Amino acid sequence: MSQPWLMEGKYGPQSGSPMSARMDKDGSLAVVNSHGRHFEPTMRVDVFLVANQAGVTSAAGLSATSPALTLYNPPGSEVNASIIFAGVDFLATFAAAAVVWVAVGTNPIAAAVTGTATTAHRKGRLGNQAQPKIRLLLGADLPAAPVAICSLGVGLTGAITTAPRAQSMGRYFDGSLILGPGANLSIQTSTSNGDTYCTFAWEEIPILSERE
Repeated sequence: MSQPWLMEGKYGPQSGSPMSARMDKDGSLAVVNSHGRHFEPTMRVDVFLVANQAGVTSAAGLSATSPALTLYNPPGSEVNASIIFAGVDFLATFAAAAVVWVAVGTNPIAAAVTGTATTAHRKGRLGNQAQPKIRLLLGADLPAAPVAICSLGVGLTGAITTAPRAQSMGRYFDGSLILGPGANLSIQTSTSNGDTYCTFAWEEIPILSERE
């Protein structure tokens, strides 16, 4: 007689209904995605994307002043922003070699982030009118200089118009980076660049749904 805390499964393909959980030869549970990885939260209209539509000048170094594009989770949003992707392109040559960072501010009681709101964001589920709780700001003023958490690459000084294509810089965080209320995220460069294009994708998850 099976115990209620045990899972029963079968090895190999099955047909008909009901079916048992499918197991591999080593006893591990075999799982296959029914859809794309982010299909379900996108259908729930919890996934958003944004990119600045015109080139913005990035500041030199980890700066609280005028990052090209900032994600800000305001206090009281009641959501966590689970970062799916962060990326950047540059259409201008750097004056000096530059490290390109993803940087964050994490003080939940700091002053609010201010800046010019962008309306260029879109829901992953196009055609829906839902709006994000996260604020999307061009040329923001941060309460303090952010801290770099990873490098996306290095910008160089060679003429970019001589190459057949330029490699975009980006990273899939896939939920391994979460902005809680009061936190902010931006892409920063150690040397200023006058034609910076940033892009972010994130999922908004209600804090009340968190498990202790």
